[in-house]
Amino acid sequence: MKKILAIAAAGLLTVGFVGCNSKGASGSNEAMDSLSMAFGDLYGAGMGQQLRSMDSTVNIEQALKGMELIANADTSKNFQAGLQMGMQIAQLYMGIEQQCGMPINKSLFMQHLREAIMKTTPMEQADMMALQSKIEPLLTKALDQSPKSIANKKACEEYMAKLKKDKDYIFTKSGIAYKVLAEGEGKNFSDSDIVKVNYVGRHLNDSIFDKSNDQPVPFNLKQVIPGFAEIIQLMKPGSKVNVVIPGELAYGSQGTRGIEPNEALIFEIETVGLDDSPKPSRPTMPRPMK
Repeated sequence: MKKILAIAAAGLLTVGFVGCNSKGASGSNEAMDSLSMAFGDLYGAGMGQQLRSMDSTVNIEQALKGMELIANADTSKNFQAGLQMGMQIAQLYMGIEQQCGMPINKSLFMQHLREAIMKTTPMEQADMMALQSKIEPLLTKALDQSPKSIANKKACEEYMAKLKKDKDYIFTKSGIAYKVLAEGEGKNFSDSDIVKVNYVGRHLNDSIFDKSNDQPVPFNLKQVIPGFAEIIQLMKPGSKVNVVIPGELAYGSQGTRGIEPNEALIFEIETVGLDDSPKPSRPTMPRPMK
């Protein structure tokens, strides 16, 4: 689609320059009508493909409504600047809804946005930074109260309740549940170690989101999710465990790509030993599959 638009734009510029040089500024209405129809056909074909490739259930009429709203708007410089800012806000709305699982309060947002825009005195840099520092804790609170987060916490509680009936599972003070599959030998690992492990990461529905593919992976225990670091320190070289890590000890309310807010994670972990190679270790854990 980008290639189509680039070609079309280039064609428009070329035709525009030729028209101005040969026939003057007025041009021909008939020629412009023909050009308009040709561009409409070209853009329509490309955009139709793009819309349908985004989502098989896309509502073409709704998409056209939004497209025409922007395309038929005032072409003045000030209005167009406002349109561009509006599109940025729309992207913000979409991002927040996708992450939190619920929409932003548009009325409150626009009320505060208008008040901030209309202030004649520019905000000091320190005040701007103070505002920015408010966002993360407020986002965390909103994510904690999101439907996805609440559902994942409940799913974790129910899963852990079942494990408590299994005498093979041990529960740590932090809330991790694990079952020893192999004891291993030697000293327990410490939080300053870089440890090579084989592992498989699963969601509570048992679907796999990450694995080491039988190739030991080195992890710096200071740079992994808290629950993963905690369980490794309870292990020795050659140990193997099945562990369930609550969401707050995994990726918390923020989640990450492929991991929902406050989602509990299951790992089968086998420690191989300390990593003594000069190669850099993998910094984070887990790595959700694409």
